[in-house]
Amino acid sequence: MSSIVLLLLIAATVLYGLRGGLALAELLGRRAQPGLARLLLAGALAYHAVFLVVRAVATGGIPAGTRLDSVAFFLWLTAVVFLLAARPYRIQAIAPVFWPCLAAGMVAMWALAGREAAEPASFGKLWLTLHLVPVYLGYAGFAIAAGAGGAYLVQERLLRRKGAGAPWRLLPSLETLQRVEWAALSLGYPVFTVGLVAGILWAYQTRSPLGGAWYADPKVLGGLVVWLFYTAALHLRLFLRLRGRRAALLTVVGFLFTLLSFGTAHLYGDGGRGEGTGASRGSTSSPRPEPVEGRARPEAGP
Repeated sequence: MSSIVLLLLIAATVLYGLRGGLALAELLGRRAQPGLARLLLAGALAYHAVFLVVRAVATGGIPAGTRLDSVAFFLWLTAVVFLLAARPYRIQAIAPVFWPCLAAGMVAMWALAGREAAEPASFGKLWLTLHLVPVYLGYAGFAIAAGAGGAYLVQERLLRRKGAGAPWRLLPSLETLQRVEWAALSLGYPVFTVGLVAGILWAYQTRSPLGGAWYADPKVLGGLVVWLFYTAALHLRLFLRLRGRRAALLTVVGFLFTLLSFGTAHLYGDGGRGEGTGASRGSTSSPRPEPVEGRARPEAGP
């Protein structure tokens, strides 16, 4: 990965950071600057998108071949989903919390994966494409829900304390945070389900890192754990009327499971993503010679 390409992502990180700082300043009572906020956000998304397009062209598919690419793709989708859903689902109220968290995610991305060597990945297959995009969109919905859930826990605790500082009173109301949380889960769960089914079909058609046992693939198991957790969480909300602090805490814990699954997928990322194993991936080790029985050859007859 060239330094010029990395500069695009560095520029996006700086602009996200400035947008997050502006949101924190508004939260602390400073005067809002919507024009500057839109300008910073537009520049960050543009640089981020150009980076992903360049990486997609370089790798020949979805830019998710390395941890750096994957986290960058996930964060970009999260930002886009938030912007598209802000007006229809009235979630603009958590913007002062969302943008600083996204900026922190960009910084964490560099800390965890910034030194990783780039490797081209083959993501041209239909099932894999149908797997990655919905799964990442589902992750984005879960991230927004977790942000609203975390803000709910903070706001509820502060409301119990009569001496809560005035700046924190600018956080959205508990009702608004509950609504945002539910809307994000309602969007993220169905698309994540579609991506998980496509991922299982893809894993079934390719070689698993555990010798063909696709159902024991850590990536598949991690996705199933996340899906089962959110299935149970939605069941509790719909049928047992789980609300308030417990529901918010469950949403935050669910996103921690999501992050664990995401990390597991890249810890075992080499298995099953390539177009084969061993020699088909260009192994540099020379094959071990087979033992030869009878070192001395019989002499030819006269």
